[in-house]
Amino acid sequence: RMLIIVSRESMLNELEELLRDNDINAYTILTNVKGKGITGRVHGTFYHPDINSIIFSVLSSDLAEKAVAALTALHTRCLTSYGQPIPLKVFTFPCEEHV
Repeated sequence: RMLIIVSRESMLNELEELLRDNDINAYTILTNVKGKGITGRVHGTFYHPDINSIIFSVLSSDLAEKAVAALTALHTRCLTSYGQPIPLKVFTFPCEEHV
Protein backbone atom coordinates (compact mmCIF):
# COMPACT_ATOMS: atom_id res chain seq x y z
CA ARG A 1 0.00 0.00 0.00
CA MET A 2 1.10 3.56 -0.64
CA LEU A 3 0.61 5.72 2.43
CA ILE A 4 0.44 9.47 1.80
CA ILE A 5 0.36 11.92 4.68
CA VAL A 6 -0.21 15.63 4.03
CA SER A 7 0.39 17.90 7.02
CA ARG A 8 1.83 21.20 8.17
CA GLU A 9 5.60 21.11 8.18
CA SER A 10 5.49 21.99 11.88
CA MET A 11 4.06 18.49 12.53
CA LEU A 12 6.96 16.60 10.90
CA ASN A 13 8.82 15.68 14.09
CA GLU A 14 5.65 14.31 15.69
CA LEU A 15 4.72 12.38 12.53
CA GLU A 16 8.18 10.87 12.11
CA GLU A 17 8.11 9.75 15.75
CA LEU A 18 4.66 8.21 15.20
CA LEU A 19 5.94 6.34 12.14
CA ARG A 20 9.00 5.04 14.02
CA ASP A 21 6.80 3.95 16.94
CA ASN A 22 4.72 1.94 14.46
CA ASP A 23 7.70 0.17 12.83
CA ILE A 24 7.73 2.34 9.70
CA ASN A 25 11.34 3.19 8.97
CA ALA A 26 11.31 3.85 5.22
CA TYR A 27 9.60 6.90 3.79
CA THR A 28 10.16 9.99 1.66
CA ILE A 29 9.37 13.55 2.75
CA LEU A 30 8.60 16.40 0.39
CA THR A 31 8.81 19.82 2.02
CA ASN A 32 7.75 23.33 1.06
CA VAL A 33 4.43 22.09 -0.34
CA LYS A 34 1.78 24.70 -1.07
CA GLY A 35 -1.91 24.33 -1.86
CA LYS A 36 -5.45 24.73 -0.62
CA GLY A 37 -7.66 22.42 1.40
CA ILE A 38 -10.21 22.23 4.18
CA THR A 39 -8.06 24.24 6.59
CA GLY A 40 -7.44 26.98 4.02
CA ARG A 41 -4.77 28.10 1.60
CA VAL A 42 -1.11 27.42 2.35
CA HIS A 43 0.92 30.29 0.91
CA GLY A 44 4.35 30.00 2.48
CA THR A 45 4.69 33.80 2.47
CA PHE A 46 5.73 36.36 5.07
CA TYR A 47 2.11 37.20 5.95
CA HIS A 48 0.91 33.58 5.67
CA PRO A 49 3.92 31.50 6.68
CA ASP A 50 2.20 28.09 6.88
CA ILE A 51 3.74 25.44 4.67
CA ASN A 52 2.90 21.77 4.14
CA SER A 53 4.87 18.57 3.81
CA ILE A 54 3.99 15.26 2.23
CA ILE A 55 5.24 11.91 3.51
CA PHE A 56 5.15 8.89 1.17
CA SER A 57 5.73 5.33 2.31
CA VAL A 58 5.19 1.96 0.63
CA LEU A 59 4.01 -0.56 3.21
CA SER A 60 2.53 -3.99 3.64
CA SER A 61 -1.24 -3.91 4.20
CA ASP A 62 -0.73 -4.72 7.90
CA LEU A 63 1.70 -1.86 8.47
CA ALA A 64 -0.48 0.53 6.46
CA GLU A 65 -3.49 -0.33 8.64
CA LYS A 66 -1.40 0.13 11.78
CA ALA A 67 -0.17 3.53 10.57
CA VAL A 68 -3.66 4.69 9.58
CA ALA A 69 -5.01 3.69 13.01
CA ALA A 70 -2.23 5.64 14.77
CA LEU A 71 -2.69 8.68 12.52
CA THR A 72 -6.48 8.57 13.01
CA ALA A 73 -5.95 8.49 16.78
CA LEU A 74 -3.61 11.50 16.53
CA HIS A 75 -6.16 13.38 14.42
CA THR A 76 -8.94 12.60 16.93
CA ARG A 77 -6.80 13.73 19.89
CA CYS A 78 -5.96 17.00 18.13
CA LEU A 79 -9.57 17.60 17.06
CA THR A 80 -10.69 17.09 20.66
CA SER A 81 -7.97 19.42 21.97
CA TYR A 82 -8.36 22.21 19.39
CA GLY A 83 -12.04 21.84 18.51
CA GLN A 84 -11.43 22.22 14.77
CA PRO A 85 -9.88 20.19 11.96
CA ILE A 86 -6.09 20.13 11.99
CA PRO A 87 -4.02 20.24 8.81
CA LEU A 88 -3.55 16.47 8.49
CA LYS A 89 -4.80 14.25 5.68
CA VAL A 90 -4.01 10.55 5.28
CA PHE A 91 -4.52 8.46 2.14
CA THR A 92 -3.69 4.90 1.08
CA PHE A 93 -3.61 3.49 -2.41
CA PRO A 94 -2.79 0.12 -3.94
CA CYS A 95 0.85 0.11 -5.00
CA GLU A 96 3.01 -2.13 -7.18
CA GLU A 97 6.80 -2.07 -7.31
CA HIS A 98 8.10 -2.54 -10.85
CA VAL A 99 11.85 -1.97 -10.55
